[in-house]
Amino acid sequence: MCDLIANPNTNTSEPVVVLKGSVNCAAALAVARDYLAAIQRGEPEGQGQFATIRGWGCTWPYVPGRSHADSYLECTDPTGDNSVRIGN
Repeated sequence: MCDLIANPNTNTSEPVVVLKGSVNCAAALAVARDYLAAIQRGEPEGQGQFATIRGWGCTWPYVPGRSHADSYLECTDPTGDNSVRIGN
């Protein structure tokens, strides 16, 4: 886990965790904070909350074995080799 960040959309703290690859935690935390702020401003598109943040593709995916409401947010870098989750 990189760290916990404040989620202004739910007033909770969310973990930022590397899912795949080798991610610099400072970069991951910056992307996560900016994505959550974009959600608060209503910028991401569609039910999947699609957005490009600092070049990373961010979304609210359907996680196998979970309802969509219980799924975490996910951001993947431009190479597709590195990704982080925001939430549990």
